Amino acid sequence: MASASRATRLFGVIGWVVACGLSAAVVIRVWRSDSISILIGVQGVAVWMLMVAYPLAAVAIWKRRIALSITAAALVACQIVLMVGAIGWHGAQPLPADEQAIRLVSANVLYDNQHIRELGDDIAAEEPDVVVLQEVTPEVLTELGRSDLWTMYPYRMTAPEPLFHGAATFSKYPIDDGHSIDVGGSPMLLTDLQTPSGTLRVINVHTVAPLTTQDARSWAGQFPDLAKMVSTSPYPIVLAGDFNATLDHAPLDALVDGDVRDAFQEAGSGFGNTWPEWGGPLPPLMRLDHILVNDEIQVGSVVEEVSIGSDHRRLNVELGLPANARDKLAW
Repeated sequence: MASASRATRLFGVIGWVVACGLSAAVVIRVWRSDSISILIGVQGVAVWMLMVAYPLAAVAIWKRRIALSITAAALVACQIVLMVGAIGWHGAQPLPADEQAIRLVSANVLYDNQHIRELGDDIAAEEPDVVVLQEVTPEVLTELGRSDLWTMYPYRMTAPEPLFHGAATFSKYPIDDGHSIDVGGSPMLLTDLQTPSGTLRVINVHTVAPLTTQDARSWAGQFPDLAKMVSTSPYPIVLAGDFNATLDHAPLDALVDGDVRDAFQEAGSGFGNTWPEWGGPLPPLMRLDHILVNDEIQVGSVVEEVSIGSDHRRLNVELGLPANARDKLAW
């Protein structure tokens, strides 16, 4: 009996420690700091951390720890709310018959990927209309030049950089304008594509990873800059790439609450998480890669796919551009 009593007391202590830790995760998720890197990280995985509340609630009920049972049950409710909000429920949607279908692939290829040529061949085999790639170094670009992606796409804009912030955009449509732009201190690629339905502007996005306090501030400041690009674009616009953020993070959530829509929310299924690609039985934990569109563009489907050698899964998205679209006047 004494041994059982000690075990029950020990469970009570451990249970409350766990409950306090999970409660802190809920507070961090609700507060949503955009300047403290460790808190930003917790926000991105809070929904999975709270899975621990299920066994905690079960054991607390079994041990008849009433206060702990109530606390754990509340944490379970929080997890359910966060999980339901993260799931894509709509799935693929039919595009209107009069719209120009455009397939776009976005992939963070990983700057030190040893299988770039195979990855380029794999993407090209899907025959998308537009491909946006992140983490394109000079070495990555050399390998892409040996892949089918290079030979199949006559129109391209490349801006290789060491390590993380190089980019490349490949298109089956002529590029009317293409250049590197500065977004909060990071280079990104802007391309205006001449589609059969008019000009489509594509921003190849790769925000700073908020791993330090300074980087977190830079990261948070990039999203208002992207919002301004959307509001001032004279054309239908797509933001595609690695945002280093989920919708649990306030900066991205604010961007989506503005003049763009998240393609995954429109036509995704399941969690749609893209990072990290473990290469094993565990699925990715966070959806860091996104396709965002303004109101002139419809979304037909969103599928995430494994990219050979990369730590990100890529997104394959079908978009719809009105067939009678006309370029808006730029004031």
